[in-house]
Amino acid sequence: MTYLYCLVRAGRKPALRLVRDGLPGAGPVRALDAGGGLWLVVADVDEREYGEAAIARGLGDLDWVSRRAVGHEAVVERFLSAAAVLPMQLFTIFKTDERALEHVRADRGRIERILERTAGHVEWGLRLTWDEQAARAAVERAHEARSAHESGGVAYLARKRDMLDVSRTKLASARAEATRAFTDLSRRARDAVRRTSTEQAAPGSRLLLDAAFLVPAKHVTAFKSAVRQAEKRLRPEGISALLTGPWPPYNFIR
Repeated sequence: MTYLYCLVRAGRKPALRLVRDGLPGAGPVRALDAGGGLWLVVADVDEREYGEAAIARGLGDLDWVSRRAVGHEAVVERFLSAAAVLPMQLFTIFKTDERALEHVRADRGRIERILERTAGHVEWGLRLTWDEQAARAAVERAHEARSAHESGGVAYLARKRDMLDVSRTKLASARAEATRAFTDLSRRARDAVRRTSTEQAAPGSRLLLDAAFLVPAKHVTAFKSAVRQAEKRLRPEGISALLTGPWPPYNFIR
């Protein structure tokens, strides 16, 4: 059986000698020529371990799935420097190499459009989270700085009011700031996706933003600088940022 990791656009056969990681139990990584500078990055797998019944059993074991997801991702990431890479979903498997090639030939038009759109780009992920404790600490610091200029009673009431304000309105303000950051950073990317379903997964969630950005590789430094500037602006509001990447363009494959 043929396991398909990804499709790669390259002028010549991709270098595979350094690609040692991969799916547990899979054979060495190989490249199949689909013509026109398009290559299928594949490996042989045994049906006893990766057949339909075996995968159905394995899906109930989080550790089993996680180890294979890590192996799959490790191979795909080896080709981030290629002209374009199109990652496949985990467990994309065909009976033979020819079946895999037939699948690509049948869908070649759509594949070419995706590769054209993502060529020279990488994906970056950004999460913004509201830290209520950090927001409260910021209020404390602000009141300590001006306590010398206020009477004890006035200072106490002002601090109490502002602490209540953290719980009442600061979260709403933080959400607005996260939306503003997403809008600003989207202008620096070719495309952007906001995963609102993740943000709203639990009532009262402090996850303000879960987003992915398709960024031209040549503009990555400027994009990361913009994220740092946004983080500096958001930190006093109790908002922390986590930037991850670069990744293959998983969120930008229609």
